[in-house]
Amino acid sequence: MKREGGTGDAAEGADAVHGSTAVKKEGGPKQKRKRVTVKKEKGKKVSGLDTTAEARLVDWEAAVEGLANLHPEVTSKNVARRDELLKSCGAGSSVILDAVISTMLSQNTTDKNAHEAYRNLTEKFPTWSECLKGTREEVEGLIRVAGLAATRSERIFALLETLSAEQDSEDPSLEYLRDMSNDEVKKELGRFKGLGPKTISCVMLFGMARDEFPVDTHVLRIAKLQRWVGSGATRESAYDALNAVVPDALKMDLHCLLVKHGKVCHRCAANHKPQFPPKDGPLVCPLATTKVVDVVKMELGIGVKAEGGEGGEGGGLGKKRVKAEANVVKEEE
Repeated sequence: MKREGGTGDAAEGADAVHGSTAVKKEGGPKQKRKRVTVKKEKGKKVSGLDTTAEARLVDWEAAVEGLANLHPEVTSKNVARRDELLKSCGAGSSVILDAVISTMLSQNTTDKNAHEAYRNLTEKFPTWSECLKGTREEVEGLIRVAGLAATRSERIFALLETLSAEQDSEDPSLEYLRDMSNDEVKKELGRFKGLGPKTISCVMLFGMARDEFPVDTHVLRIAKLQRWVGSGATRESAYDALNAVVPDALKMDLHCLLVKHGKVCHRCAANHKPQFPPKDGPLVCPLATTKVVDVVKMELGIGVKAEGGEGGEGGGLGKKRVKAEANVVKEEE
């Protein structure tokens, strides 16, 4: 089965840096945060720090627009990606298998090393059937630049051999996944060693054009910083929460923009030390001004009172201060 080309673009959203996800607040002493709880439905309490609720009120289009203005090359690349995906769904395509293997190579390494490993592998073996005829030692040597060569080689051969045996073909393929639902695809790919939730999500987004929002190191760190998810969120819990609220049409662009932004923005990088700091100094981060509507007022639907604020426009928040009719307000560190 002829490969469609490319050098592992399906793995663009995979981890490039595996550092701490803790983010320090900018400047000054640590500030206290207020937790607001309100009674709803016969005394049931809902936390004002429910960041899943907060994420549902983010202006996602504004976030994408702000990031795209700063990183226009990312959205331009996605336009080309979508065009390629539309052209690559015909008979004889190996796009999904390409995406799986390129994303496997991207795990726990840099984009540069992952792309080099994938290029070495596909130049030596133009098709996966040819790769099957090679040896593990050959593949290890070709992908060594990505690290963990023995483990990656073993997993690649296990995947290809399983597909070849099940399909009774020397030309393994994953194109049959196109006829499956998202849940079925996740279950099917999840049976192969080395394919975890984030890898599968990347494959579905970049190899199958499914509406998926993968959560990698950069996405998780920024989501916590923006309070789109809670501070204790894992990749898995953040994946569930964000996929439920990020609009489908924005998922590819927002994911790629956050990965790019997390590598260059001092505010959003791990420990404020970007992997690729801009030569002209720190960027003005567009996410620092992304507005979130008051959670208690909008999400829980309780009454609010406007105080002061003459000159507010059109009855909106404007410069008015709003006070939630909260039952309990307490300070916490």
